[in-house]
Amino acid sequence: MLNKQFASIITIALSVLSVTDQALGRYRWLERDDKPILLHPRRFGQQNPDVLTRLGSACDGSVCGVLAGQGPSTLLAAAGECTQQDLADDIIDAAQQFDDTTKANVIALAVEFRQVEKNTPPDFTTNPPTNRNSVFCQNAPRNAELNDLVQAQDPANDPDVFFDPALGASVTLGSQANTFPFGTSGSTGTGSTDASASVSDSLAASPTAISAVVTERSEDTDDEQCSIVTVTVSSDAVATSAADSSATVTVDVTDSAAVPTSTASASDIGDFGSCTVPEIEFGTGFDGRTETSFEPVDKASFNHDSAQNINIITQFICDSLTNTCGADQTAKDTCATAQAAASAAATGTGAQADAFNAAFGITTDFTSVAAVDNQGNIVSGTGSDAASSDASASASATDAAADSDATATASTTDSASTAASSSTTGSDTSSSDIGDFGSCSVPEIEFGVGFDGRKETSFQPVDKASFNHGSAQAINIITQFICDTLTNSCGADQTAKDTCASAQTAAEAATAKTGAQADAFNAAFGITTDFASVAAVDDQGNVVAGTDSGTSDNAASDASSSTAVASTTAAATTAAASATAAASDDTGSGDNLQTFTGDLGATAPTVTALGDGSFQVTGNSAFNSLQNALVRSCDVQNNQCANAANSSGNQGDLTVANCNEQQQQCISQAQSAA
Repeated sequence: MLNKQFASIITIALSVLSVTDQALGRYRWLERDDKPILLHPRRFGQQNPDVLTRLGSACDGSVCGVLAGQGPSTLLAAAGECTQQDLADDIIDAAQQFDDTTKANVIALAVEFRQVEKNTPPDFTTNPPTNRNSVFCQNAPRNAELNDLVQAQDPANDPDVFFDPALGASVTLGSQANTFPFGTSGSTGTGSTDASASVSDSLAASPTAISAVVTERSEDTDDEQCSIVTVTVSSDAVATSAADSSATVTVDVTDSAAVPTSTASASDIGDFGSCTVPEIEFGTGFDGRTETSFEPVDKASFNHDSAQNINIITQFICDSLTNTCGADQTAKDTCATAQAAASAAATGTGAQADAFNAAFGITTDFTSVAAVDNQGNIVSGTGSDAASSDASASASATDAAADSDATATASTTDSASTAASSSTTGSDTSSSDIGDFGSCSVPEIEFGVGFDGRKETSFQPVDKASFNHGSAQAINIITQFICDTLTNSCGADQTAKDTCASAQTAAEAATAKTGAQADAFNAAFGITTDFASVAAVDDQGNVVAGTDSGTSDNAASDASSSTAVASTTAAATTAAASATAAASDDTGSGDNLQTFTGDLGATAPTVTALGDGSFQVTGNSAFNSLQNALVRSCDVQNNQCANAANSSGNQGDLTVANCNEQQQQCISQAQSAA
């Protein structure tokens, strides 16, 4: 009876539900600024690939278990570009202690792990968010089993955008060396012109390839030195190469002897390690361009696409000598000379390639190739008609480099000549002269000790909000980052970018690792500084001989190397001499000579007189001029104030603008007191 009653209740309930309206659930979209937020799936789980589970049980747990446990952290987005490869190397190293079967299995797992995909967050600053690739390690692996191996990339990613964990930001393909899969010790970089080998390699890597450009030179039919050779491969040949990576395709390359080689000895230009002697070519058609552009001849050693601005190519080549080639210091110095020579020649013409190549003992004649603009029109005054006027640019690397010093700094000599008299963070040049820097400030570099805890002198950008890069002993690291940032983040115009390129050249022409390089760079933007008077300090905290009075002591030997440096040096000498009388009264005093009392965000560091007539800024180097020491104290205070303002969100009185105003008051007082 009870069961019948229960069944009746169920029947009645179902009947009621059947005649009622449907209840529909509503999904509430997340909103921001009255717009729906679209959710994009993240590729979670990439840090825990199956290979790590198999690795954990592949050998003794105290070895493989620990190594497998370290794996996830190396695959996170914030992990360094080489952490995955380094762990794979560690796994192979650990495998050597086991029997042959276990060893082979563990090594195979290390190889598999090296190629798994890393986590990369989308760039949510774009709409829709951009899926980014992970940057590539630039170091060669320790173990040969990892040669030529890189991590996988999600095919859904934008092929031109990468996430760099060191910057915490997006970088574009070709803007940095680590956007290319370098770092393999197995690359010989011979630069061979053997077409069959090139095609064989291409087909083995991509069996669907039908044609390959072996050599790409100027399309000028009157120039027999250069020729475009297109290799057409039948579908049968493709199938053969796909099945047998040793298969070759014979190709007749006309005039292969026309490819120039260096006539210089290694003792003259250096040892380029695993790479060939650098060479740049100039012509139309590179990467499908209608305009003329520059590119490295040997893409095996220097794998970079073409660029209209040769500075992009030369910087990449010189960086590669350090990052991947294992070149010696002589080779790197030769490359720096070649950079300066190329910058000195007529911009956007083949003369720049000739000047660069000449530094390495390679004779080319791209000067005779007419420059072509983006519309396919020949640029007036370029090509064979202008070759005679440009001949001096490529006559020799030495002459070209010397011309670079005068040309690159001609527009900045006036401002550089007064560098010793004052220091200012504001440019006194109009934007029509130096360009529009978009969302960023006018670039400026400072030189001193104590940056990022260093005891040696180094360079760093003054405005870290616009150019967020740590300090570096080589100024070209900072200058390249600043100039790249103008394109990547600031939205600067072409004039600003050209000014930055000129500033780079001026800095490279000055005495290496001295404040004169910062002065020369700043002068290009109309900013007057006197870091030339700051003594250079080595890694051991010792003052570098010949710099203890700034660059003034060795001005005579440097005079021919840079007009801007020579002008700065002369002014520094005059300023030091004029300050001697004022300084003599304070010699030996332990009192704080910095009397400025402003304390917005920070206080100005103490300035004391030393027994030898120089003046010490706390935490910085000694100066021969009291005025320069006081101004430097003002600059340090301003940097600390700006950092505090940025950290607090530029609220209330603590803003960067007020910090700059305080700095000018401090400098004004220093100039009147000294």
